[in-house]
Amino acid sequence: MSKHVTIRLDEEFHERLKARAAEQGTTVTALITEATKRELDEDRARFLAGVDEFAEHWDYFQERFGL
Repeated sequence: MSKHVTIRLDEEFHERLKARAAEQGTTVTALITEATKRELDEDRARFLAGVDEFAEHWDYFQERFGL
């Protein structure tokens, strides 16, 4: 079962969402739903944490592997 959720957006942001949805051939609802699913995806969170850790050690990788 799906739930109906109401959010408030300023007009400029809503127009940007509508334009992006149109570019992608989708709806504002679908765009928001997909963005929310990505945000809640645990694999994404772990991946981003790994990226942060890698970035913290980038100097080491450059020195070690001559990049």
